[in-house]
Amino acid sequence: MGQRNGSNYTGRETGRPDCSLHITGLMLNDSGPYSLWMPTTGSLVTVTLAVYEMLSQPKVISSNFTVVENRTLKLTCEAPPSTETLLWDRDGSVLVPGGRVELSPGNRTLMVPGVGRDDAGNYTCEVRNPINSVRSEGVIVTVIYGPVTAHIAPPGPLHPLLGDNVTLTCAADSFPAPRFHWSHNGSDLVPALTSAVLSLVLRGVEQTGVFECLATNPHTGRSATTSVSVTLGPGQQADPSLSAGAVAGITLAAAALGGALAYVLFQHCRRKKTPQGSKDPPPVYENVNPPACVGAAAQPGSSPDPTYQTLQPGTRDLYQELRT
Repeated sequence: MGQRNGSNYTGRETGRPDCSLHITGLMLNDSGPYSLWMPTTGSLVTVTLAVYEMLSQPKVISSNFTVVENRTLKLTCEAPPSTETLLWDRDGSVLVPGGRVELSPGNRTLMVPGVGRDDAGNYTCEVRNPINSVRSEGVIVTVIYGPVTAHIAPPGPLHPLLGDNVTLTCAADSFPAPRFHWSHNGSDLVPALTSAVLSLVLRGVEQTGVFECLATNPHTGRSATTSVSVTLGPGQQADPSLSAGAVAGITLAAAALGGALAYVLFQHCRRKKTPQGSKDPPPVYENVNPPACVGAAAQPGSSPDPTYQTLQPGTRDLYQELRT
């Protein structure tokens, strides 16, 4: 008895005398149930054929691999049709539904509502069927976050001495790195300082007070502030009404006054040593201690202390006043 073919016969199927079926050019749509009826025995045998393909590499796609904290991350795995199993992986760990992780039927879509900074990492999807498995290329998911808090190192309060170098470093947990802005005693620094490090040499009391750092992430709209108090160390207190320039001016004025007084003493001693009406030069003292009034007198006609010429504007020329 010859072979009688059904309605789905394609010409690639051949029944053999041993009741086996041979299909050439096997395709995916050849999958399905196959029935064999043997009239000699009146029996019908049905088997199901499953045809699988060698899986091609899947691909992870998304509208955005960079997501702001507390928003929703959504990834989709483009998988070949013969995929029977699909798995998601982040940094080497398989993700399963639960917590904030949601998977669609068949696992082809991964969603993470309220994404956090711990959800950042390398994501892959893996497809499997009974004959092979293939993993996608990894994609990097970046989570933008912070800052929530900021801090300054070293922590205060600080008590440096005059002339000390003071370096303050501001830090905040944020991605991308935050922008920094510094202020002193409630006023912005001029010129503005936008780096994380503030460095100064403490010259006077006007540089003490409260230094505040503002860290801002423009991508999240968040900011955090922190501050540190700087006061002069023990024994370094100065008149807060005097600026560094005024202090320097007072020091230079004192030097000028000392020089002027020395010159006046010199003139006084010179007149005392030379007899009135005498044209002879004053006597020279050899191996004799000079009179107490001589001291370190300046030479006539010379500046008692050249530094007086660099006095701060508004400082009196005390040497000139004494001469007149």
